[in-house]
Amino acid sequence: MTRRRVALYVSIACMAYVLALVATVPSAWVSVAIGRLSQQALQLREPQGSAWTGNGRLYLSRRSGELLDLGVLRWNASLPGSLLGRFVTDFSLGAGKEMTRMELSPASLVLHGVNLDIPGAVMTEMVPGLSALGPGGRLRVRSENLRVGENEFLGKAEIEWRPARLAAARGLDLGSHVVKLSGSGRRIDIELGTIEGPLRLSGGGAWTAEDGLTVSGTLEHGSDQPAFAPFLQGVCSEYAGGRCAFQIRR
Repeated sequence: MTRRRVALYVSIACMAYVLALVATVPSAWVSVAIGRLSQQALQLREPQGSAWTGNGRLYLSRRSGELLDLGVLRWNASLPGSLLGRFVTDFSLGAGKEMTRMELSPASLVLHGVNLDIPGAVMTEMVPGLSALGPGGRLRVRSENLRVGENEFLGKAEIEWRPARLAAARGLDLGSHVVKLSGSGRRIDIELGTIEGPLRLSGGGAWTAEDGLTVSGTLEHGSDQPAFAPFLQGVCSEYAGGRCAFQIRR
């Protein structure tokens, strides 16, 4: 046997050993990675399996210090793609069975087939002013393709609040509503609308890296729904004739 062939066999054996070692990286590494990438906003508890195929329960760290349970996170990563410098994985969160594909590279995060169902309470972390109202219900996040970079957002997404729930509006049927997002780089255009129910939402705004979030709109109810009046009078800066005007800046 020639030296060249011996060297080739040794190289193949070493490569096989490295691949076997990498493939058995414990799922606890995923917990560490999620914490670092989210700046500790997300925590993965009770991880099982490996870094390539496994599951664990995902939590959101709230400003109050409490943890919000987002559901069971399941993942199935691509080892070959990750060895080429980008982390590629399919994942699902919560009760949803459909998988979302994520491609993570040093430059950006790309998502394909987003289909997530998460607690409405996460809105208190995105818009702190909502915490006093106690948002509940479920948020359904949908998108075909999204690309997120540093201060950059490309693609379209819809976030359905179905059904809408507020602890401060106990007993009221708030219906279901939708937020449509359209990103063109450093700007995200926002459109608000109603899917169903007696309370009608309309409005819009934008988010930019320079100016942050600015959204304004109205909530309206018919004259046959007088029960909404006391609640809207208490939370709206302007309310008259069944119409509430609001504005959010962050």
